[in-house]
Amino acid sequence: MHRSYDGVSVAEVPTRPLVRREAVTVEQESPIASKELLKGQRQVWIDHGGTLYCLKATSNGRLYLTK
Repeated sequence: MHRSYDGVSVAEVPTRPLVRREAVTVEQESPIASKELLKGQRQVWIDHGGTLYCLKATSNGRLYLTK
């Protein structure tokens, strides 16, 4: 749990459940680490069916995918 401040009160907000490695079955693709995609860069461009997307890593560890 982490705390969220909405300007009026502090509320407990549940954190997203972690993906367990053992939950991935043979039929599913294994997760790819973001470090493998970014290869030391702050952003990479992804061509998906002719549309370009930009995957960016922020300084606080978040990822953003934009057109």
